[in-house]
Amino acid sequence: MKKLILSAAILCAAVTFSNAQDRPQREGTRNPEEMAKRMVERLDQELKLSPAQKDSILKWNQASAVKQQAIFQDEKESRDAKMEKMKALRQEQQTKIKSILTDEQKVKYEEMSKRTPERGQRRQKN
Repeated sequence: MKKLILSAAILCAAVTFSNAQDRPQREGTRNPEEMAKRMVERLDQELKLSPAQKDSILKWNQASAVKQQAIFQDEKESRDAKMEKMKALRQEQQTKIKSILTDEQKVKYEEMSKRTPERGQRRQKN
């Protein structure tokens, strides 16, 4: 009877550990294409983008998201170095997006950019 219980416990542990290996490292992890699409959808809701603008921003964001993912996955870099690279990438991304937008959309985009840090601070408090 003890061997049966021990065998069942070992089997349960093996199944649990094998399932844990199948999950992504972090829940909610997205691939670069999903991240880019999500951002374009959010911009479209706020700024009412034209189809040409959506396409341009989507292509740019996909390339940017791939770079962002590479920065996060680089284990040789320190956290501070990664943050500096991310800051530069965000600046480049904002500049490119602004170049695609109309003057009216740029004003709204600036307002959105100002709200983003507030949203991050609310998340940290919760």
